[in-house]
Amino acid sequence: MVKFLTHRPVAVFMATFAFLLLGIVASTRIPTALMPDIAIPEITVQLSYTNNTARELETNVVRPLRNQLLQVANLKDIETETRDGFATLKLVFDYGTNTDYAFIETNEKVDASLNYLPKDLDRPKVIKASVTDIPVLNLAISLKNEYSDNRFLELSEFSETVIKKRIEQLPDIALADMSGQTASEIIITPNTNKLQSLNISADQLINTIKQNNFEFGNMVVQNGIYQYNFKFSNPLRSKKDIENIYLNINKKLFQIKNLAMVTVVPEKERGLVFINGKRAIALAMIKQADARVYELKEALETLTTAFKKDYPNLEFTTTQDQTKLLKLSIDNLKSSLWIGSLLAIVIMFFFLKDIKSPLIISISIPVSLIISLLLMYLFGLSINIISLSGLILGVGMMIDNAIIVIDNITQKLESGHNLANACIEGTNEIITPLISSVLTTCSVFLPLLFLSGITGALFYDQALAVSIGLFASLIVSIVLIPVIYKQLKNRDFKFEKWLRFNTKTQHIEDWYEKGYDYFFSKKWIVYTVAMAGIVMAIFFFKTMDYSQLPEINQNETILVIDWNENINVKENQNRIQQFLKDIPEIELDFSQTGEQQYLLQRDNTKSLSEASIYIKTKTVNEINSIKSKLSTNIKKVYPSSSFKFEAPKTIFEYIFGTDKSKLTAQVFSKSSLEVPTEDNLNTVNNLLSDKSSNEIPLKQTASIQIIQENVLLYNVDYNSLVNELKTAFNENFIDNLKTAQRFIPIKLNYESEEFDNIINSLFVKNTNEVNIPVKNLIKVNNIEQYKSIKANRNGEYLGYKINVSDNIESDINRIQNQFKSSKDFNVRFSGSWLELKALNSQLIIVVIVALLLLYFIMAAQFESLWQPLIILLEIPIDIGGALLLLWLFGGTINVMAAIGIVVMSGVIINDSILKIHTINMLRKKGLSVNEAIKKGGKLRLKPILMTSLTTILALTPFLFIDGLGAELQKPLALTVIGGMLIGTFISLYFIPLVYAALSKK
Repeated sequence: MVKFLTHRPVAVFMATFAFLLLGIVASTRIPTALMPDIAIPEITVQLSYTNNTARELETNVVRPLRNQLLQVANLKDIETETRDGFATLKLVFDYGTNTDYAFIETNEKVDASLNYLPKDLDRPKVIKASVTDIPVLNLAISLKNEYSDNRFLELSEFSETVIKKRIEQLPDIALADMSGQTASEIIITPNTNKLQSLNISADQLINTIKQNNFEFGNMVVQNGIYQYNFKFSNPLRSKKDIENIYLNINKKLFQIKNLAMVTVVPEKERGLVFINGKRAIALAMIKQADARVYELKEALETLTTAFKKDYPNLEFTTTQDQTKLLKLSIDNLKSSLWIGSLLAIVIMFFFLKDIKSPLIISISIPVSLIISLLLMYLFGLSINIISLSGLILGVGMMIDNAIIVIDNITQKLESGHNLANACIEGTNEIITPLISSVLTTCSVFLPLLFLSGITGALFYDQALAVSIGLFASLIVSIVLIPVIYKQLKNRDFKFEKWLRFNTKTQHIEDWYEKGYDYFFSKKWIVYTVAMAGIVMAIFFFKTMDYSQLPEINQNETILVIDWNENINVKENQNRIQQFLKDIPEIELDFSQTGEQQYLLQRDNTKSLSEASIYIKTKTVNEINSIKSKLSTNIKKVYPSSSFKFEAPKTIFEYIFGTDKSKLTAQVFSKSSLEVPTEDNLNTVNNLLSDKSSNEIPLKQTASIQIIQENVLLYNVDYNSLVNELKTAFNENFIDNLKTAQRFIPIKLNYESEEFDNIINSLFVKNTNEVNIPVKNLIKVNNIEQYKSIKANRNGEYLGYKINVSDNIESDINRIQNQFKSSKDFNVRFSGSWLELKALNSQLIIVVIVALLLLYFIMAAQFESLWQPLIILLEIPIDIGGALLLLWLFGGTINVMAAIGIVVMSGVIINDSILKIHTINMLRKKGLSVNEAIKKGGKLRLKPILMTSLTTILALTPFLFIDGLGAELQKPLALTVIGGMLIGTFISLYFIPLVYAALSKK
């Protein structure tokens, strides 16, 4: 085939140009996303039922609904959290479950359960989780000029009816999820003195307004042969209509405006959004599944620029841009491509002493990459963080394959072959080891597809991207490189003589021969290095820390705080601003206080006393200083508060939930369906001794108990008393005012006073129209209640984060033994450590399968059962060197480090496969084992050194530069450099030694 192609250069070039054209077109159409569009097997049910405590809501609503949802097919687990007035139920399914069907079945179960739930409960919302539901970025809208309640009301309506609608018209935007907005309500504040003098009760006002706002519907009236539809129009359309309602009191007419003050005010806030100290409205941008992220961002920036021009009184600020990680991945790919190609050109120029070979490599690598993009498009892959990590792996192999083919052809040419035969034989000779090296690398990723859950699904994109990159590189190396080599070698370039220089590489070969002779005479040195590598691999795997992503020094953080006091949302925000205003280093702060109004808030539920504040500065040092200042000040002023600093959530945290604690103890009651009572908390805490790192949050609640005997004694109507209390505390809802665009709630309330003053001054009329003091009819108690109630399929539980030691299993056993003595409680465990343990057991199987596949492929190539073992033995030795360098730089074993180990293993294995293949060929030509090993080593010396130097030098800059991209890349660079340093030595000397030793047996 190679012979045929080298004689048809025009056909090869035309075919290449055709593929390049298709690849360029495909690259403009291939979707770009943060992550692959995989189905997350989760469904969230959210319900709201105001004026109900967490205990009432759990008992009357959440528990029956949870029992109903437990019947949904393929349900793996269910987690519920109930707070005052709000609850979230998260259903987790076995991966592979059709979430569309599960979504339908969940809705059916919710509808079926409505028969058993309170009639005034709004239908719970059912939300199907998706990767595309994760906000691409947030847009905050605030007023430039001075703030007022009425102006913010206008901004809320304008944002919802204009800004949100225009953003959602962008083709790549699926939803602009909104929070922080406020709506208006009409408050009727009675003049209590007038009402008392006229003997008018609050119930009379309420009934009069309801009667005037009643919908009568339509009537059909016949008049002879004609028929007419009559509609009774609703008279209440505005605040003025309410003020003009009449009451007939003792045959005198009074209007509402004569007896009460009617005002339109913003509704009582339960959540706020602030940007840089100004109240704002947040829009979370949710993209379409097939959207191109960069096009979305550009369109959004263009529209935002237009907004700023059209609405100069508004300020638009972008925060928490999730596209950064994708940009970093693309930048990493570009840097790997450019730096790797440039170094490959320079190193080949040094070793091969001509400009044409480096020129070939500078052509072949971009061609391989563009063909890879075409194949990705045809296979339905998107450009995302996962597939790009696979392509980055592929780029290293592309350079490696190109160097090997060019060097082998050059060797044939230097050994006396004519150009045509050198291109043909030089390529044919290494086709088999190249195919083997591609298959061995692919075989590492193939078993990863069998990992359960989302992890296995994510590896599908990476494995396919790696395979595509490798096969594209293989095709280019076999088909295009020999043709280009032949065409370029036939031509002389005028500038070539200026670039020639005498590089004496003979001394490198001399050094190798001396080293070869030395290490063959002192074999114990090589074996000691090899044994040390294996020991280091085992030692570091057991002792080094594990993490999902490398620790990144960022100039941003999120402060999550709970004041642990019964404060309203305004006081919550005032405290935040009190601390932030004195810190000039803050470049941007974006706070979300209390309950938020996002439609797709899977894990964003907060109480009124909680808040999360996103803080951004110019430098990393400033963010560390701010953390220190805030920690000191908050502890000093509000010692009862609890807070923590978190890194801004990336898409990985949204998918995998990496904020889980390592180990959580779930304490259940043996004798009750409910959690252990508040009085039993001390008993539970004693059972956990000092292992718990958190306390179960309690809150002080004022409980109003109606004294039934006094109500009967004073002839007070129960409903009248409740309505009077609701009015006093601004919770007495009358009806909705129906305008052209929305419903505005009408409420009755008195002027705001302190709690005790309200109770002491409040009266209610009995059935005899006598005013009875409310304080004689109720009793107020202060009680402690749980802030939230958690439950799973086993029932309600108390969740304690455990302070784990180095031996987590012993911690679990110790706690279990403590609870065995308890008659009232039992304990179960959850957490990331248990999940990682289950994943590790799967990974062991995956590694075994991968090693077996490697062995099978190499055994088939070498037609030997023992030669593959030599190469497999090299892998743990190289991993030891990789982990040693990672440990020396203070790194952890994480995703990027694992990718680096795979890259390093692929390159080193390829070199060793090629070396053993060459030795076998020389032995077939009649050379003895020692002669074949020595000559094969010399023939493969330059390719091994060129690939190693190219890889090591390309990654070295990442060890010494700063920035988010460099810090993400640093663990990969460390493991590759460490593995390549020891791996080059192993390939040059250890492989020949073991080969010689096993051949004699």
